[in-house]
Amino acid sequence: MLVIEYNTGTMPVLRVRKGKNEGEAYTVFSRKNPTVLGRGEDTEVCLDDNRCSRKHAHIMPASGNWLIQDLGSSNGTLLNGEKIDQGRLQDQATIQIGNSLLVFEEEENLPPPRREIYGARLLETEREEGGVFVYHAYQAALDRAVRVDLFAEGQGPAGELLDQIQDAVKSAASLKQDHINAIVSSEFSDINKSYLVLKSQGGPSLEDGLAGILAEPLAARLDLVRQLLLITLAKQEIPGICFPMSLTQFQVQAETGTGRILSAAALELPTLLGLRDGSLRHLSAYTNYLPPELSEDGDAGAAQGEKVLAYSIAAISYHLLTGAPAMGQGETRDILEKHRELKPAPANLIDSNIPEEVSDLLGKMLEKTPAERPSLPEEIDPVISSLAPNTEVVEIQGDYQPESEPADQPLADISSPPLARTGQEPKPVISRTRMESPPPARPSMLKNLVTLPFWAALWAALFYGSSKVAEILFTGAQ
Repeated sequence: MLVIEYNTGTMPVLRVRKGKNEGEAYTVFSRKNPTVLGRGEDTEVCLDDNRCSRKHAHIMPASGNWLIQDLGSSNGTLLNGEKIDQGRLQDQATIQIGNSLLVFEEEENLPPPRREIYGARLLETEREEGGVFVYHAYQAALDRAVRVDLFAEGQGPAGELLDQIQDAVKSAASLKQDHINAIVSSEFSDINKSYLVLKSQGGPSLEDGLAGILAEPLAARLDLVRQLLLITLAKQEIPGICFPMSLTQFQVQAETGTGRILSAAALELPTLLGLRDGSLRHLSAYTNYLPPELSEDGDAGAAQGEKVLAYSIAAISYHLLTGAPAMGQGETRDILEKHRELKPAPANLIDSNIPEEVSDLLGKMLEKTPAERPSLPEEIDPVISSLAPNTEVVEIQGDYQPESEPADQPLADISSPPLARTGQEPKPVISRTRMESPPPARPSMLKNLVTLPFWAALWAALFYGSSKVAEILFTGAQ
């Protein structure tokens, strides 16, 4: 039996409103295995009720929804006052088992417990996924924000899962990259003391700030796509644990003069756990960004990390640029089916201002067949370069020689290079001043017409003067 005695996390909760367990709250942790309700002590929700069977009913995920199913109990299960064999649970639905009345709260927003982990004080709950709580925290010793991934009491890893997590921690601990938040500390020696502490850049998640970001100019969103592609390459340095991605996994930090800065955690315990047990398809955070190979039942162990990551990053980028998910809106099962069957329209068909090379890359990264998705630096770097801000000064190499020029000649203005048009490679700024002598000005036709009488008079005077001189000389000679 697992009873939550303190408020912690964002998760589905069964709250007892009537019966001997009145006031207690039971957490529905698992997105993979059913949560059993009954009188038996080995059930997840143990009710002190004589009219309740030992294993009375269970709650399980199905295509993004929660279902309750009666397990052949003696007295039956009532959902919203009606007897059912199986029914869909919605927020605030009532469940009656024997003399106990429970309310299903699908997203109970609860503050974190008042506790510290590795000297980090838990400040705010970001989310809960499959028994792992993700907290915003502050570590006084480092004087910085950190993120804490914590397994719920009794849910700590063991066996193969523990080995996988420890291997992942070793891989992620030494990573150093501007967009990746590396590991500060981890502890998995005790099932009731299992946590991971990561550095944090601070700021809300990309999901929380999505509405404001979609309202920003295309140039600002293209810069976020550039950073997402950089993270795509950087996270490939951590094999096997960094895929797929969702909006919740990115933090957005605003920085004056440079726009928004994205960062992601080097290691995501909820993602690692969901990938291992196949529960990612049941989590709404991943629905719009889940590659086809992870969108249905099956062994996810053979999935190629870099290809899964490429798909999810492309789907997120598509959403940021077009304003809508790649597979549109709808029920979870429909969206997952579209991931398997449909190819989205090119991004620049929705918005013609989106650069063609960006649209083409995203289309290729959203291919259904993993092998056809670009994921290598030589395939992605050219687009990253085309999106880079045009602020660097490029030193020209080779045999270029500046032309000589008088010292008082005004210098050419190179402080504001022309802006590159959308879809073109940015033009570098030349670091050496190109000093050119302007050609001598040629007189205009109007100016020639104005000065014509002057020249005519001068020639006439010269002609008249020369004739007079000749006359005097000739007369004198006689």
